[in-house]
Amino acid sequence: MHPGYRGLVTLAERELELVRAGSLDSLPALWDERRRLVGELPAIPPSSALGWLEHAAALQGRTTALLEEHLDATGADMRRLVEGGTAMRSYAHQTPRTKLVDAAG
Repeated sequence: MHPGYRGLVTLAERELELVRAGSLDSLPALWDERRRLVGELPAIPPSSALGWLEHAAALQGRTTALLEEHLDATGADMRRLVEGGTAMRSYAHQTPRTKLVDAAG
């Protein structure tokens, strides 16, 4: 069996740990490494690779769920910032708008 199938599991484990640690900036390099590895694998995996592929898929599912949680939290933070900015503007001193065109047009 090609050693790359175990490599997929190793990369999936690393990816999950990076997401858990919040090291999202490190993910693109890992994804590049995974693309290279997948490019080396046979187009049709042998039946002996099934266990490794299932394990990698399970890890990927956990990583995806964790990324979705991060995305939801980031969205909530963004909404709070937008709502807070609106509230802060209401405290700002109101200055009259300067007309750029007079009544004659």
